[in-house]
Amino acid sequence: MLDKTTVSISSARSVIHYLTEQGYDCSSIIQQSGLTQAQLNDQEARLNLKDYHKLWDLALACTSDPAIGLHVGEQSNAHLMGLVANVLVHSDTLEQGIEQYVRLYSLVNEGIELTFDKQGAISVLEFHHRHPEFYCKHDMERTLVIAVQRTKQYVNDEIRMEQINIAHPKPEYIDEYQRLLGCKINFNQPLTSIEFQSKFLHFNPKQKNPYVKSALQNYAEGISNTLFKRNIEDKAKAIIMELLPHGQADIDHVAQHLHMSRQTLYRKLKKEGVVFQEMIEEIRQKQALKMIEDDHLSLSEIAFVLGFSELSAFSRAFKRWTGESPKRYRQNKS
Repeated sequence: MLDKTTVSISSARSVIHYLTEQGYDCSSIIQQSGLTQAQLNDQEARLNLKDYHKLWDLALACTSDPAIGLHVGEQSNAHLMGLVANVLVHSDTLEQGIEQYVRLYSLVNEGIELTFDKQGAISVLEFHHRHPEFYCKHDMERTLVIAVQRTKQYVNDEIRMEQINIAHPKPEYIDEYQRLLGCKINFNQPLTSIEFQSKFLHFNPKQKNPYVKSALQNYAEGISNTLFKRNIEDKAKAIIMELLPHGQADIDHVAQHLHMSRQTLYRKLKKEGVVFQEMIEEIRQKQALKMIEDDHLSLSEIAFVLGFSELSAFSRAFKRWTGESPKRYRQNKS
């Protein structure tokens, strides 16, 4: 899954920029991580998570700095700011900017879904990793520092975070967290989130430009529509494949794994011209035809993997797909 999920090249560029500023020769790191200079120069390029995580590993090995994620975030400046971040800083208010940032975040990191919730006096921005292997501690640390520092730098110096919850364990370099984030920090949490007072939401970015924001937003949405045209269907299919053997490939469980309501999932699939039940039927049929070619698999095993409660239910479905029972189909193929 890591090699099929992507991040914006701007994220990788910030790591390379930091290492270069620290005096390291990055040519071998670029090559070892699977990057090319052409990618780094292409504003619309994407990097898969496997190579992006490898880049962080190489950076850590090169610097021997366990807090490198925090320090890359600290050194991030305006010319390294990605497309979606620029949409935020040119919005009319912080609230509007956050809402657009959440909506377009797949352009930043396809492996994370953001949610934003105003809970009375406190607002919460949550980072939901779509799969455990998508979590990268160094990237998360970089992201948190950038979120805190850019909000103060480009919106209002008075903004303070109430607390930050972090999914990974407490590191030894906690002093660096306090220096850069300046608020209460809780580690080993179910997910990573930033909490701040809702009164800050009406603040206006310092250099907002509605014309720039509109142009950037339209550009970002165009890229998003091109890159992730069938994103929800592909993600739903991957989750269905994981859940089928457990008998949990229903709309509620799939929606839960995608961190959305069943109504939202139905709506997004409908927008892509996809019917959930037909999608499951198609997956089961394709997998059944593939698996039945393997004589080492019993029909009961195939039925189980495809999420059927009993062999008879699988046999009825298979006959509906092919006009033959699975036993007869296998005999005819041998």
